[in-house]
Amino acid sequence: MRFLNISLKFFFDYCFSIILFFILIFPICFLGLLIKIFDGSPIFFIQDRVGFKGKPIKIIKFKTLIETKNGNKKVSKLGKFLRLTRIDEMPQLFNVLSGQISFVGPRPLYEKYIKLYSPEQKKRLNMKPGITGWAQINGDNNISWKKKFELDIWYINNFNFLLDLKIIFLTIIFFFKGIMFYKKNKVSKIIIDKEFNGKN
Repeated sequence: MRFLNISLKFFFDYCFSIILFFILIFPICFLGLLIKIFDGSPIFFIQDRVGFKGKPIKIIKFKTLIETKNGNKKVSKLGKFLRLTRIDEMPQLFNVLSGQISFVGPRPLYEKYIKLYSPEQKKRLNMKPGITGWAQINGDNNISWKKKFELDIWYINNFNFLLDLKIIFLTIIFFFKGIMFYKKNKVSKIIIDKEFNGKN
């Protein structure tokens, strides 16, 4: 049964990513142009992460940080909108197309975190990472790293294709909620993950 679910997941990732590519290529280009105009180059933020079995991968996101006059980094006005709605994750479609990540799975993290994982937490490397996941729709940056890993492991232990579809559906709902929240509220601060230290 698990083999069937993994096969359906692979087939869905492959087919849906191709469909989305043709649907989203123009919005991606348009957003890239907006970032170029308002925040400058580069338009993409590329970062080293680890994928399935700890294999190094490069994750692609829209740039949301800009450099201040004193040399520090801050989230731009456009970046706040992109982060709140998760649109900054959209370029990771190319990571799905290349087979590096899935639409659903534990979020890909830094390689330096692996040595801090407990034996239980290392199980998250047994599943291909995803753009969204069980932890992301159950608190994301509002919960502790420990809780995130617990949710990741729960997802891996209970994985099935219908669960993936449920997570995608809820992610779409949160996307539209994020847009509505942004329209109704003046967002002054974006919650950013603290570094994982093995204890938090």
